[in-house]
Amino acid sequence: YDDKAGLVMYAQRRKWSAEEEEALLAGICKYGPGKWSYIINDPEFRAQLSNRTNIDLKDKWRNMTIKEEAKTLVNKI
Repeated sequence: YDDKAGLVMYAQRRKWSAEEEEALLAGICKYGPGKWSYIINDPEFRAQLSNRTNIDLKDKWRNMTIKEEAKTLVNKI
């Protein structure tokens, strides 16, 4: 919280790297969607996802799923 301006300060967004996306997908294959804390704490994925939170993983998975559904719909047209 910034007292001078009366604004809430947010963490700066970072673009997902291909390595992070691959680690997320591998973690979902291993544990299933929704097991974000298991994925983040797994030694196999911890290094790649060290700058991400459970919420980041959930949001990225949701966005990847929506994007894939949109591609499927476009291909049907």
